[in-house]
Amino acid sequence: MDWDNILNLFRMENLIYWIVTMVVVILTTIKQFNRQEKNNKSKNDEIMVNLQKIEKQNVKMIGLLELHSKDIKTLKKDVNVLEHRVSRLEDSQVNIYRHIGGKDNDNT
Repeated sequence: MDWDNILNLFRMENLIYWIVTMVVVILTTIKQFNRQEKNNKSKNDEIMVNLQKIEKQNVKMIGLLELHSKDIKTLKKDVNVLEHRVSRLEDSQVNIYRHIGGKDNDNT
């Protein structure tokens, strides 16, 4: 056996080993990137679903706020009407009290 042939054989084996190793590394890297991309897509889809749920809740809340806003406006009008009626009743009571001979400074 010639030493040059043996050295050439080892060099060839090393070259083949290097090529196989590089192919395995490249394929593993590609697989890992694909897995990450799939996970990212899944997470993004989950985020989008959650954002859509939040948007629906916001629409419902806006509707409730509008409804309560109308109720508050109606209640304010009712309070104003009642205050006006109370004021008129107080004035009427004072006028009746004066009519029956009471004094203005009495607190009855």
